[in-house]
Amino acid sequence: MEETCKPLFSFGVIADVQYGDKDDNHSEGRVQRYREAPQKLDKAVETFNASKSSLLFVLTLGDIIDGNDTVERTSADFDIVLTSLSMLELPTYHLLGNHCLTLPREQMLQNLQMPDRFYHAELHPGWALVILDTMDISVKWPVGSKNHEEAMTFMHNHPLGEANPQMSEWNGGLGSEQKTWLAHILSDAERQGTHLIVAGHHPLVVGSAPSTHLLWNHEEVAKMLVESPAVALFLNGHYHPGGYAQVGAKHFVTVEAILEAPTGSFAHGIIHVYDKEIEIQGFSTVTSRVLSIE
Repeated sequence: MEETCKPLFSFGVIADVQYGDKDDNHSEGRVQRYREAPQKLDKAVETFNASKSSLLFVLTLGDIIDGNDTVERTSADFDIVLTSLSMLELPTYHLLGNHCLTLPREQMLQNLQMPDRFYHAELHPGWALVILDTMDISVKWPVGSKNHEEAMTFMHNHPLGEANPQMSEWNGGLGSEQKTWLAHILSDAERQGTHLIVAGHHPLVVGSAPSTHLLWNHEEVAKMLVESPAVALFLNGHYHPGGYAQVGAKHFVTVEAILEAPTGSFAHGIIHVYDKEIEIQGFSTVTSRVLSIE
């Protein structure tokens, strides 16, 4: 940790609130505590607001709702989360997760005040944030739409099985348009000497999550990031226990989910960015890390 100097900037981070007004679930040997999620989100908001003078923004990593048995109940769940988020006294960047799409994309984008499904934001001189839509090609599109057709083609060419364990319908991928956009963002950042923090809902690298939870075209997208000198860090949610992997000099961090934080605990973090390292200050179940950057 660069203790002799202040960070260039700091920001709050949370993953997978995944609130739903429904009973706990037990999956993959873990407990999903749906009704406890809002109070844990409120704790994160309280922490971030208490540090607002030293934080630049808050980043959420998708799946802020789980989805309920009717659209009306899902919308009511969303309203509960929006009420908590409205208490934040900091700018907030959001991205879409697979569970977010139990409601229409347009509703999510509008109510979360997202500029688009994938976008780019300047953070600090020499630093920018890149938000990906990892459900860009997925089954969560109207049949016959361009994105749905691209998803169907990709699924046909990469059938779910031992060779493609990531191809479950709860995952998705980056389509051709978004990959072209991302390539331009990386190229521009490299030319300008800008460092990038890239965020998406789905993990890209085994180690940061099991292969079953990765982006459909994870190898292609990870290669783009690893080969770009501009990229400093990739952040994601989706795999609730969290995880970490390093490929070359690049760091891939899965932030632990609010949803599965044990009763009486919580799950959020503050990320401090320095010239030569990034410190993740984890609270409760979120893992603290110090990551060297080039």
